[in-house]
Amino acid sequence: MEFSNEQKLIVTLLTEIHSKLEIEDGLDPDFVQRAVVNNQGWALEWKYPGVFEETHSDPQEVRFVGDVLEMWSRLEMSFNALDAAGRADLVAAVPHFGGNVSFPGFDGNNEHEYLAIAKIFVDDLERWTEFSGRILNSHMRTADAYLRMLGVFEDIVSRNSSNGNYGPLSVEELTQVLRERTHPENR
Repeated sequence: MEFSNEQKLIVTLLTEIHSKLEIEDGLDPDFVQRAVVNNQGWALEWKYPGVFEETHSDPQEVRFVGDVLEMWSRLEMSFNALDAAGRADLVAAVPHFGGNVSFPGFDGNNEHEYLAIAKIFVDDLERWTEFSGRILNSHMRTADAYLRMLGVFEDIVSRNSSNGNYGPLSVEELTQVLRERTHPENR
């Protein structure tokens, strides 16, 4: 959902009136204003699904960030489920990334839209709350690595779910996904 400049002005004025009158109707005027002014109209549909006609057409960036957060949630959960031997095996297999499997965020300079979407998901929509306070500026581009990782991750999850396995990823599976963080030219 996109808004013209005129619509943004009208929404801004209405949300300020809403706030000033202290109307308590389930809508968060500050969130509405931020979403509209920052061109994140998709978030309104997520937060207030009964208000808008369902379009089922989130922008590509929103789907990508959601997939990335889901992947990192599963990676962190799987890493935390490993015993000491499993963690040692992972470090041996993926020395640069196997010792600390933690979502690094998105680059604030070059991937600011992804960073903003992730913050909305976690802070405003309360999705993937395990990342609360951890949606950070990675200070390096991450999207290309995440895209490579997602390809491997989705294959593994698809294979596992067809076998009825919805639990943590194995050390081997974590290794396959985490290796994709390294660009193929640097392996």
